[in-house]
Amino acid sequence: MMSLLSSAPDGAVVEIPGGSYREQLSFARPVTLVAAGGPGSVTIQLDRPCAVRADTELRGLTIEGAGLLAVGAVRLRLSDCVVRGAASTGVGLRDDARLAADRSQITSVSGNGLFLGGNATARLLGCEVGESAFSAVHLAGRADLELEDCVVFSSREHGVRATEESSLRIDGGTVRDSGLSGISAQTAGRVVLSGCTVEKTERAGILIGAGTTARVERCRIEGTGGTGLVVWTGATVQAREVVVTGAGKNGVFFAEDSHGEIEDCEISHTAYPAVHVGERADPVLRALHIHDVDQDLDIAEAAAPRLADVRVSAVTVSTLPPPGREEAAGDGQDTATTLDELIAELDNLIGLESVKRDVTAMINVMRLARRRIEIGLPPPPTNRHLVFAGNPGTGKTTVARLYGRILHTLGMIERGHLVEADRSMLVGEYVGHTAPKTTAVFRKALGGVLFIDEAYALAPLGGGNDFGQEAVATLVKLMEDHRDEIVVIVAGYPGDMQRFIDSNPGLASRFTRTLMFVDYSAEQLADIVDNQVAEHRYELGPGTRAAVVGHFASLCREPGFGNGRSARQLFQTLTERHAQRTALLAEPTMRDLTVLLPQDVPLEPPSEPADQ
Repeated sequence: MMSLLSSAPDGAVVEIPGGSYREQLSFARPVTLVAAGGPGSVTIQLDRPCAVRADTELRGLTIEGAGLLAVGAVRLRLSDCVVRGAASTGVGLRDDARLAADRSQITSVSGNGLFLGGNATARLLGCEVGESAFSAVHLAGRADLELEDCVVFSSREHGVRATEESSLRIDGGTVRDSGLSGISAQTAGRVVLSGCTVEKTERAGILIGAGTTARVERCRIEGTGGTGLVVWTGATVQAREVVVTGAGKNGVFFAEDSHGEIEDCEISHTAYPAVHVGERADPVLRALHIHDVDQDLDIAEAAAPRLADVRVSAVTVSTLPPPGREEAAGDGQDTATTLDELIAELDNLIGLESVKRDVTAMINVMRLARRRIEIGLPPPPTNRHLVFAGNPGTGKTTVARLYGRILHTLGMIERGHLVEADRSMLVGEYVGHTAPKTTAVFRKALGGVLFIDEAYALAPLGGGNDFGQEAVATLVKLMEDHRDEIVVIVAGYPGDMQRFIDSNPGLASRFTRTLMFVDYSAEQLADIVDNQVAEHRYELGPGTRAAVVGHFASLCREPGFGNGRSARQLFQTLTERHAQRTALLAEPTMRDLTVLLPQDVPLEPPSEPADQ
């Protein structure tokens, strides 16, 4: 083959007969080499890299054993070529070298698949670069690379890495199976990524490094071991129509002092919060859809994100800023705004006489505190955090919601909304997961009431290394840091709640008042049934209320008795038995359809639904 090259004039097109050749190949004069039998018919075995020092074009050749190195102001063109098995870099360009490659492969190399340094430029169309010991594609200096509809795969380090002042454009194609990041851009140059897929990376999908500015459009990031899209300190990203799913950490991570805009993007199935915003970061999150994640946002204390049209669904913990007060109250409760109306609403609750007295006493203290402040006197000491002790169904959540609205009306808290939580929303599944989850729920409740039901589950018997202890410690610190911005109510069975308070010294000093929610009497449970009857436009016939009272009086009240839930279940049973009875009537009257009779009351207690 060397004889063919030595006798060819400058710029000649040399056809190489099919076969395998072992050569010490270099190009010092312009030439075009073509595999005479078509792509794959000619294999050239190299013992050392082939130096390209003149304009060179290769068509349909397979280069094995070593790579190509273009140096100086030369042009290298590859069409339907394969470069594989290089002991170092597959194809390298330095100085002002230029590469144009289409439908070619660079694989199975012990260094970088493609390396660009100096002022080198390259454009690859429909190529494959992978199976590299280092990054599959590495840019340095002021190099400029365009990848269009290419596949970058199986690199032990990064899939594509841009450093120093290099520029990178990727349009379409896939980057997959990277030992580090799929695409790592840590450069002062231009970075534009559009229409590409990044998947199955050990670490981040796309990393925008410190000080880098990048545009990411219509990309999909899937199945990353780390975060989907990382925007590092001082970096700026413009991301539009990006889908991030299945990330092993966050979907999008804004480090401290980072910037950017995430618009029309979708994030789902992340192991960490979908979006993290670090200290002093100020990204715009617009038209963002977050779904099927444990937590939507994790926002640092000093972060300043701007949110517009952020939608969430199937999210366990949502930390979106609370909605307007009208929305917060729109939960089926009356939206009374005056203190007298709220007190009347409290008084109209069935039973709970001792709770009503305790809440009224606290209201009077807070009224006095407000009046003293208005005339310049210090307020009396108050502790707004409460323990609600009682069995299920005794109105604890209802009173907590009213309490928040009352405190808001008194000017003691900013919003008055209620955020309900339990152990599953506060405690993580692995080390380092609990504090962020607890903090996220707490932040959502700022300005209102955080109601933690079955709080004793955070301090299980035996304790040990249960992550609930970390949740409690985090709560105690947050309550101290935000003592004037939130009310925390912990609720549960009386005996268990005392054990919970004793589990952490900080709890006893913050929860100094316990409200006891006693079980409803048979008469009070019948009153709840009366309310259900009136709400659904039924009537109780003669003797029916006595039968209802007798039913409740006969119930065995074991620990965990349902109270209000038992009353609602009985009403449902009444209507079902009534429906069975009236279904046998040929022409039922209005009275037949609305009046509940004693025979509709079951002799045996209704069974609890299986999902309760």
